[in-house]
Amino acid sequence: MTRLVIFIFLSIVTHSSLGADKPQRIASLSLCSDELLLLLAEQTNIISLSYLATDTRYSSFIADNNIDLSGIYLNKGQAEEIILLEPDLILSSRFSASNATNLLQNFGYSVTSLGFPATLDQAFRQIEEVATLLGEKGHAADLILHFQNRIATTRTAISSDQNLSAIFYANNGFSYGSDTLHDDFLNSLGIKNLAAEFGLAGSGKIPLEWLITAQPDLLIINQPGLHDDKLAQPLLHHPVLNQYFPAEKIIVLPDSLFQCAGPGLIKAYELMAQILGGQ
Repeated sequence: MTRLVIFIFLSIVTHSSLGADKPQRIASLSLCSDELLLLLAEQTNIISLSYLATDTRYSSFIADNNIDLSGIYLNKGQAEEIILLEPDLILSSRFSASNATNLLQNFGYSVTSLGFPATLDQAFRQIEEVATLLGEKGHAADLILHFQNRIATTRTAISSDQNLSAIFYANNGFSYGSDTLHDDFLNSLGIKNLAAEFGLAGSGKIPLEWLITAQPDLLIINQPGLHDDKLAQPLLHHPVLNQYFPAEKIIVLPDSLFQCAGPGLIKAYELMAQILGGQ
């Protein structure tokens, strides 16, 4: 313990002596900051990512882009493992590794906790925020333009005169109303989000009876998981749902695509374009 305290003290002294130049040793404690770092920073400057970065249950970004993380330490959100790496910038997300981020800030480390965007514009602003911290504003502008062009292509593929309505319906009747990324996603495609019309703000439950009465054109469900038979997924196989929502009215969009302001969200747009483009 004495050695750790001495090391922490020396790390703080070293850290405080660093200039305000572009950060050279960057650590991330959350999945969303992992993705933004890999998109914006020089990989040689990334010393640590969260262990979730390589877990395809939560994100397929690493696998989809064939990214080699050799030499990058995968942390478990513990302050002591981050201090040993001597970072000059630490990124996290609100509510992620909160004990570690508080401790690191108390030791004088620069920690930025990212919020959770509720709109596409907020997602782009978050990319700009992270890029400013990294000294990569030009890179951010190019990335945002690339994302905007890809989204514009999906909007063109989906006919605006379809006048569709939809609802996200997850385990245990969970859904997403106004002030959510899911709601902004549907609205940006010209699709009415019936959960918002139900009066749901944020996330919460939608009664099965109301869902049947509302009769959305599309029921958007999460990708089945390994343990769904032991949790609440069976609700999605309720005979009433099967009666009112045949296969052609059900769209499977992994909920992990909406967790971060990154490429997962773009993938959600492109999947919707593939599904609805021929209708």
